[in-house]
Amino acid sequence: MEEEIKKEDPEINPSDLNRTSPKSELDECKEKCQEYLNNWKRSAADFINYKKDEMERMALLGNYAREDMIFKILPILDSIELAQKQMPEEIKGNTWSEGFLQIKNQITEFLKKEGIEEIESVGKKFDPETMEIVEEVEGGESGMVAEELQKGYKMQDKILRPAKVKISK
Repeated sequence: MEEEIKKEDPEINPSDLNRTSPKSELDECKEKCQEYLNNWKRSAADFINYKKDEMERMALLGNYAREDMIFKILPILDSIELAQKQMPEEIKGNTWSEGFLQIKNQITEFLKKEGIEEIESVGKKFDPETMEIVEEVEGGESGMVAEELQKGYKMQDKILRPAKVKISK
């Protein structure tokens, strides 16, 4: 009788209990694939954003370096303009003085190509954003720029150096 009972009860293998159906394995693999794909997409988007941020930082660094170079050139241009203002009349038509003034023109053209513009001030109403008052003088319309002592410059919309001016009282 014992033999009959054993034959009727099939033996249960413990490894069969851990086995899952092929359908559930496929679903599990699909979920893992989707998770890996989403992680890859996220990583790719993060890398693209990183590259954009790095390009912006490099552009800012380039602008700072360019501004630094411009700040070093402006005093040279100021000295040339001062020399031009004090040049005696008898040598103004001289070839040497024309060559000297050509250097000023070359520097001015270089600055224009770099996007640097002079701030127009003489004969204009005083603008505190682009001009700095050095002195007030008598005569003329009140608040108008009478004389420019030092040129001001801007790059795009950024003021590099305000114009130093005398205004009328």
